[in-house]
Amino acid sequence: MVISKIERVLRHDGIVAVLDQTAEQAQTGTEPSWVGDDKWKPIVLEAVKLRQIANEPSVRVLVGDHAVLVSGDDKHVVGVVFIKGHPVVKSVVRMVRQLLRQPSPSSQQTPGL
Repeated sequence: MVISKIERVLRHDGIVAVLDQTAEQAQTGTEPSWVGDDKWKPIVLEAVKLRQIANEPSVRVLVGDHAVLVSGDDKHVVGVVFIKGHPVVKSVVRMVRQLLRQPSPSSQQTPGL
């Protein structure tokens, strides 16, 4: 079984949901990749819009005991919902950068790894 990058991020304790959206998906209206609690999806999608309106590479939105971090560029956007103050917070920015990194042709994973 092959586990996607965003599924690996969701496995970290303290992370509630992850969005991975390409510019092509946004332009065509195709659903972005999503894992996690579906109740966060509309909030993350609004944070994606806020990032565009603010014309910033990333935004953080605080919602009660959670934070939504949306980061990216014109080609690729990633959003992560995590519990504020959780130890995973130190790693979230690094995980987002890894998700935004373009996969190299040689890094194709084989099933089961």
